[in-house]
Amino acid sequence: MGIGKSNKTLRRELIFYMLTLGVSLTTVAALYLLLHIIALNAGFVYPANHYEREAENLRPSLETVEQVTDNMIPEMMSYAIFDKELNVKTKGTLSDKSLQTVQSMLTNEPYTNHIRQTGYMVVERPDEIGVIEYPLRAEFRSPFLRQHLPNYELTSIALLVILLIATAFAVTTHFANRMKKQFKKLHSITKQIQEQNLDFTPESSKIKEFDEIIDSLLEMKQSLQHSLNTQWHMEKAKGEQIGALAHDLKIPVTVIKGNAELLSLSGQQEEQSAYTHYILNAVHKIEQYISQLIHLSHTDGSLPLTLRKTDLAPFVEMLLADASAYKGSKNVKIVCQKNELTAAEIDQHLLHRALLNIVTNAIDYTPEQGSIFIEAACTPTTFHFTVTDTGKGFSAEALKRATELFFMEEKSRHTNNHYGIGLTFASNVAKLHNGSLSIENAASGGGSVHVAIPTTAKNGNEGMKME
Repeated sequence: MGIGKSNKTLRRELIFYMLTLGVSLTTVAALYLLLHIIALNAGFVYPANHYEREAENLRPSLETVEQVTDNMIPEMMSYAIFDKELNVKTKGTLSDKSLQTVQSMLTNEPYTNHIRQTGYMVVERPDEIGVIEYPLRAEFRSPFLRQHLPNYELTSIALLVILLIATAFAVTTHFANRMKKQFKKLHSITKQIQEQNLDFTPESSKIKEFDEIIDSLLEMKQSLQHSLNTQWHMEKAKGEQIGALAHDLKIPVTVIKGNAELLSLSGQQEEQSAYTHYILNAVHKIEQYISQLIHLSHTDGSLPLTLRKTDLAPFVEMLLADASAYKGSKNVKIVCQKNELTAAEIDQHLLHRALLNIVTNAIDYTPEQGSIFIEAACTPTTFHFTVTDTGKGFSAEALKRATELFFMEEKSRHTNNHYGIGLTFASNVAKLHNGSLSIENAASGGGSVHVAIPTTAKNGNEGMKME
């Protein structure tokens, strides 16, 4: 196929992602450790044993001073003085919770010097026992930071976790975006195929598995393109054959019609005159079918539309007049309801033939003493034309296939005067106007055909001519 193969695989990409993530997290952790060392060396942070050294340096003065006072104890330390005999606190800044811990510690020797990141130093005085409590963890040197942030260790651990999460998110997002670009290429190809826009050259995905999928899609594209081209040529050939056949039929039909008209002008007996009349009626119907076939062979989009702004009220009146003439002596009532008919940009000749086909079909399928209801109405954007008869309605198969060329429903709506052309022609004309034709069975049981045509022509119609 036309897509170049890549040595990259999804497995390789996944391994690369895992390695990148591992290296990134390790680098962040190493940088965090380096910053921690720099902060310690620069004096920005006190080490964990800083206050322990401070307490040891304070011991000599506490042992000899006459009276221990609060201002002798550095910040971040607490103290308590106990009576040597009763172990009763006489003064100090220890909290009640710490006091219970210290009293328990003083009852056992040797004294415990640290409990849960908290150190204790016992100072022997002449008549007293002093205890200094100090933290055994790294702390910010700045009082402001100590006041407004948790202790340094918690703050630094939280910062490290945030950095690791942010790094993992950034690496994963980068990898996901790379994968997203590959999926976008697949989505673009499938969208082009779905819209039957098959003249495109896809990009290589640079990943082996994605390239294999693209190759499969390209094979599907080529198969679809070949199928569509074959179908288009078949449809074109069918239209040309129908058109050629219809034109060929016009010659013998014209000969038959001319001779039948000559016979009608000669002196004939009543029975002979009736036969001649039958011949002329049959020729007239054949001419109608030939005319429909000729139009049908050109309604694949190549038939030029001559669109002009047309007042729909007289257009519908002319349609009703032609329908009444077609009905003749058949006892069928035609009822028309017209609502707010305005003007529309239409090909008056083509649309008249299409809508008349629908109405005449309804007349043929409606039994004697039946009714045909026509509703013609305009909305701000659309001309709606609905014909409902009181016949037997459409079968389930006809509801799906009634607009197919030469489809005839034998069970419910077939007559000898129809060969599956009328609705096909009407549907094609509606599509040429960027409109639509739909069929259904009415609640009353008869068939209903609805045509919707935009009142304003849309750009893009092939062969459109505006007047």
